[in-house]
Amino acid sequence: MIQAITREEILNGLGQDYYCCMFGISKHAYKCNMWREIFDQVGGVGFLARDKEKVIGQMIFLPKKYARKIALPTSPNNKDIDTTMVIGCLYVLKEYSNQGIASEMITTLINFCRKCGYERVEACIDPRPPQEAGINISFYPFRKFGFVIDNSGEGWEFKPQTKICCLSLKDEG
Repeated sequence: MIQAITREEILNGLGQDYYCCMFGISKHAYKCNMWREIFDQVGGVGFLARDKEKVIGQMIFLPKKYARKIALPTSPNNKDIDTTMVIGCLYVLKEYSNQGIASEMITTLINFCRKCGYERVEACIDPRPPQEAGINISFYPFRKFGFVIDNSGEGWEFKPQTKICCLSLKDEG
């Protein structure tokens, strides 16, 4: 089941009970004011996938203007920071992979972005197959939604295999 991360979870320390690929560590609490500010402005910061009470996956997203503030990779060609949403983390526990959980979170985000007036979604991905991408976000779940790799720049400069992928939501349903 996919659920939106609540403001209360942010206030109580988002990320304490599950792994976050955004920062590559577990049990990290996100108690800084930025996450509350994003939630209040946008109406959300991410989704959790649960199997009963167990968190089995997560997606963290934020507007491009905030992604740039914390140095997340974004497309250098896209200057529109007001209508671009950036996926900072997409993670599903290995034992739950290949069950459509990442796809369900991507679908939920696309619907959220359309509803909130965002025109583009970006993510830093690894174009290699999931088993080779390791902790990096694999491009595989994004392909079926029409995301394309933006070759205008690299993703993480310390991980040269990473790239930015993007999806335009303009002129779509």
